[in-house]
This record gives sequence, C-alpha cells and structure tokens, in this order.
Amino acid sequence: MRRTIYTLVATPLLLAGVLTAGSAYAHFVPAPCDFITSGGWVIGDSAQFVNFGAHGGCKHGAFWGHVNVLDHKYTPPAHLRSTNITGYLMDPAFPNARDICGEGVVDGGAGSFPVTFRVRMEDNGEPGGPGGPAGGGGNVQLHKPNPSTTGPNPAPTEAQMCGTLPTP
Repeated sequence: MRRTIYTLVATPLLLAGVLTAGSAYAHFVPAPCDFITSGGWVIGDSAQFVNFGAHGGCKHGAFWGHVNVLDHKYTPPAHLRSTNITGYLMDPAFPNARDICGEGVVDGGAGSFPVTFRVRMEDNGEPGGPGGPAGGGGNVQLHKPNPSTTGPNPAPTEAQMCGTLPTP
C-alpha cells in the first residue's frame, strides 16, 4: 500500500507539513529548465528538530533530484528518502519557487512504507539562515539554466508528474 504525503513546504527559513490553498495558475516544467538545491533544519509542530535536504530539476531530457527529511519526533527518527523523481514544476505566481514530485520510502517511526510526495522550495534571497516563527536554519538556492538542464520533450502535465497531490 502506498501512502501519500500531501505536501512539504521548504523555504530558506521554514519547512512545514501544512497544506495551503492552491494557486489558480497552471504549473508547468520551466523552459528553459533550471534546478534548485536546499538544506537545513526547522523546529516541527511538536518542538522536535526536522532536518531536510532536497534538490531537483532537469538534466539531459529527464527529471533528477533527491529529497531527504529526518523527523526527530519519532524514535527512531522517521526518515523520508526519495526513490524516484517524477516531476519538477514552477508556478508563475511564485517565480522563485519550484515543486519536486516523486516517490519515496519512510523508515523509522511507524515502520517502513512507500509514499508519494510534493515538495515546494522557494529562494527568497541571500543569505539563508536562522529565522522564521518556528525557528530553523538553512538555505534554498535556485540555479540558472545551463546546457545540461534540458527537460523532457514533450513536457508531461502536472497530473502526470504529481498525480492528485495538491499544490503546496
């Protein structure tokens, strides 16, 4: 049985497991494609540390990336690790944000089980670091396109990349 993690939102100052209202804009693979990287930590809803690292984008006509989230709320800590990146999207309403969709496995905490996920990261400038109402630190960096950051052609639809996962 595959479980669904609806959204994880990652900004330089905050990573939260909350759903927010979706945008009225269509989400699509950026053209030209680019890539995004992030890493850091936040204080979760139960005052626990949550470490994260994520990167994704397009490379040589395909999607690539990796997502790791380690939630210390559980003993042992729950670890989400991606196994397949199925999409990389942008929303015109948030030009410095990118969504990474994929499949992964959660180990620890409540056992081991497969999940689908959608992560949003937003580069709000330099420097990254501590801050935000929940506390935390880290950085998100949106990188410019280069000759190797070509996306799939034709680009898949949002539903093909992320299934029914809502917009973060």
